[in-house]
Amino acid sequence: MNTLLRSLTLAALALLPVVASAALQNGKVQVGMVKGTATLFDPASQQTALASGRVFEQGYRVETSASSTAELILSNGSTLIINPESLVEVRTFRQVVSELIIDGEYQKLDKEPSPSVTEIVVTRGKVIGEVRKLNPQSSYVIKTPVGVARIRGTIYTVQYTTSGTNAGKLVVGCVKGSVEATVYAANSGPISVEPGKQVSATAPAQSTAAPGEAPAPGATQPGVTTQPGAAETTTAGSVAISLADMDRATISSIGSTIAASTSLPAAISQGVEAQAQLAPTADQITPVTVSTPKESRSEANERRERESEGKEDSNKPKTSPKAPESTSTGGGNALDATISKITDTVQKVVEKQQQPNPSPTN
Repeated sequence: MNTLLRSLTLAALALLPVVASAALQNGKVQVGMVKGTATLFDPASQQTALASGRVFEQGYRVETSASSTAELILSNGSTLIINPESLVEVRTFRQVVSELIIDGEYQKLDKEPSPSVTEIVVTRGKVIGEVRKLNPQSSYVIKTPVGVARIRGTIYTVQYTTSGTNAGKLVVGCVKGSVEATVYAANSGPISVEPGKQVSATAPAQSTAAPGEAPAPGATQPGVTTQPGAAETTTAGSVAISLADMDRATISSIGSTIAASTSLPAAISQGVEAQAQLAPTADQITPVTVSTPKESRSEANERRERESEGKEDSNKPKTSPKAPESTSTGGGNALDATISKITDTVQKVVEKQQQPNPSPTN
């Protein structure tokens, strides 16, 4: 038996490149509704007009002009609405193949069909997202020059604007579901954003370009203010974070945008509007300053390592997307366990080697 296991192990190791290339594949992004004028940049920065029905993969950027919106529908069932005057990149979108993924029917999924790794970069502007129930082993993050939002569902907003020289403002809102926000310069753990809440952070900005990558066209780089005359409310090194309720008008605006700018079912925007009616008005809200415990150096290193591997948090099992269980007879025996262990190792290698690091560039 040991000889058989050793032979199978060697054979499986020889097939690592083949298994790795098939484990996580590029997901598809379909363009839904486009209102106004939007531009699509390919990985080589060649640009074309964004049109409904266009399908692309990771590495593409979308830029919207004033009064324009664009709907992106991902093959994991999630929808991303790019608001006016925004620059957004689908930096990473890889997904385990599933027969439940049907072209043109992504929004019909009631939950994510297979594990995926999604990293969206917002270098300017605002996005509104609707995410179906994610696979427990999936990672979905929205990255900005100031911080990162880890999305767990269901409806959220992420907005980034410049705020003086070498600083920016990040606003992460959770309409429904669960969201976590981490501010890079705060050197602290993630901030939980509950439904109906939003966290605002003004802090030093960092480049969102991947290592060795040229800055995105029109992207704001650290040290450059794209708003002439803007007040420098934040200086390098200072961080201000607050948590508050989302006011009625803000939530209602999100519902209106979903209704007018997406092909999502009407029930979704109606649910958001119903929630808006229960929310406080702006004059009833008092922001609370957020004070988060500092991480130790070892904790910070562990968190960055988890982020680089596409993990969601320290409480989750440190396992990568599983391959289908063995179809051999006698499931659960030593042979199946050995093959499962090898496959799991391959998946980890794939995640480390093929996924860009969603944590900030040091």
